Amino acid sequence: MSEPSPVVIDRMGVSRCFGCGQANDNGLKLNFWQYPDGTVETRHQTASHHCGLDTVVHGGIQATILDEVMGVMAQLSLPTDADDLACVTAEMHLSYKRPVPLAEQVLARATLVEVDGRDIHIDGSIVSDDGTVLTEARSRWRQLRVASD
Repeated sequence: MSEPSPVVIDRMGVSRCFGCGQANDNGLKLNFWQYPDGTVETRHQTASHHCGLDTVVHGGIQATILDEVMGVMAQLSLPTDADDLACVTAEMHLSYKRPVPLAEQVLARATLVEVDGRDIHIDGSIVSDDGTVLTEARSRWRQLRVASD
């Protein structure tokens, strides 16, 4: 892959998000990069208290990391003139293929599948350093709407 560019998350209501919020002292504080082909990526060294089994990243933490990277992909898929409101997960389906080792940095990627009206479909995966898919996900997103008065 070519060199990625950092992604700046500039949507209302996400500063304290558990996954991506930089103002959440207890959160993961994930950062994201986008490659020229559109792929979005994040890397995260999980803490020992994020374990399921003693040596494996908890499935809920894996789901959170995938939800975040796919959410960034959804946000980047919005038209440039879209409102400043965040996209939210409408559906997410996970398939845990192999254990994600706690001692290694988690690498998660997301790609756009399609935009169908208000629905944004994203594929995501956690992969090992050698490219083996450890966890797969497919999700559907919607952008929040401004509440009517």
